[in-house]
Amino acid sequence: MEKVETVIKEVKSIPVIDVSLIVSVISLILSFVVGIIYFIVGYNTLYTISNYIIALHPQTAEIVNSVAASITGMGFVYLILIWPVMAFFLTFIGTAIVILLYNFLAPRIGGIRLELE
Repeated sequence: MEKVETVIKEVKSIPVIDVSLIVSVISLILSFVVGIIYFIVGYNTLYTISNYIIALHPQTAEIVNSVAASITGMGFVYLILIWPVMAFFLTFIGTAIVILLYNFLAPRIGGIRLELE
């Protein structure tokens, strides 16, 4: 059996833009997928509630359908378009702040030590 040599290295700094961009893109993709799931679940729930209201009060069908269509449109715009973009920018800013803080503190108190083979 071959002996593997391990080396301990310390992370002295992290590239702010590169890492923030990678984490933000991952956040954007996950937010988009979760937004689609939320939209589908929300649409089905809204459709069920609308049918229930219309069954109880048939005279409200036009108003209920109009409100349901408006809510569906707003939900689509928010969950599929706005939410992922907001997640991207807020994740980018938050990650950049954490990395800048790490880069500031690592030389003073020591960085993360990694054991590499």
